[in-house]
Amino acid sequence: MKPLASSDFVADRGIAGRIAARLVPAVRATRGFFARRRRLAMAIASILFVGGLAWAVESAGIALAQIEGQWLAAVLALGFLGVILNGIELSRCAGALGKKIPAPEAINLSSVGILSNLLPIPASALVRGGALMATGATLAQSGRILLYVGLLRLSVAGAITGLALTSGPLGWPVVAGSCLASAILFALIAQVGGIISALRLLGLRIAMLAGIAIQLWFCFRALGANAGLADAALQSIAPVVGSAVGIVPGGLGVSEAIGAALALLVSGSSAMAFAALALNRLVGYACAGLTVLAFQARKAMGGR
Repeated sequence: MKPLASSDFVADRGIAGRIAARLVPAVRATRGFFARRRRLAMAIASILFVGGLAWAVESAGIALAQIEGQWLAAVLALGFLGVILNGIELSRCAGALGKKIPAPEAINLSSVGILSNLLPIPASALVRGGALMATGATLAQSGRILLYVGLLRLSVAGAITGLALTSGPLGWPVVAGSCLASAILFALIAQVGGIISALRLLGLRIAMLAGIAIQLWFCFRALGANAGLADAALQSIAPVVGSAVGIVPGGLGVSEAIGAALALLVSGSSAMAFAALALNRLVGYACAGLTVLAFQARKAMGGR
């Protein structure tokens, strides 16, 4: 798939196209710089992730044998729910463009996209964009809807994290700014696919990020931390920002480092935050992998 050109957005796209045209070059320039060094960045991120996890386990006194099974099972259950919601979101993105990707196919493709984050290339975006283009959507249409939905994920995550910080001076300004950004993105998505599609995608994003917050809370509990739901909500933005930065696929190591830094804002344990986010990531990969295997097995048995 050829690189996304800002000119693809501008022609006859109105205000939405001009906004996208301003955003895309900046994002592409940053990613382009690191893309030329992606293998090195991936190696450094892997070292950061493994080394950080070893530090977190040691510093927080986490004993793998003492991980609480019932909480880990809850993390896995929400992990599978997240995989399903990711697929439904891809299907809804296609619907916003007047195209159709059946939910099972979208779930399979999204799972492949999640696993592709393990590669030293931005393959997840390519999988999702390629899936939309395979339905007949143009490069501009696919890129635009994925850009808006990706930014919506960031703005909703910002609102959830802001709510966790309302006891301090940063909380309400973050909530207000995030809600304003979400409203603008909602309007842009509605311009593309209508208000119903925008409502569906907004609802999915809220559900997915609320699920991430609860899943992180279960991760803390599984690791033996007496963390509250607010602590987990604070961390919900970390995987979103880490992935959005695009320096390394999936924000490997970067998301966990962001979460460790966020924990300092509430005098929490940076080591435990890193460990919880790392566990959440590993469970996500496991759930995506099992989902792909299930679809492959179904295909091998002649299922549809």
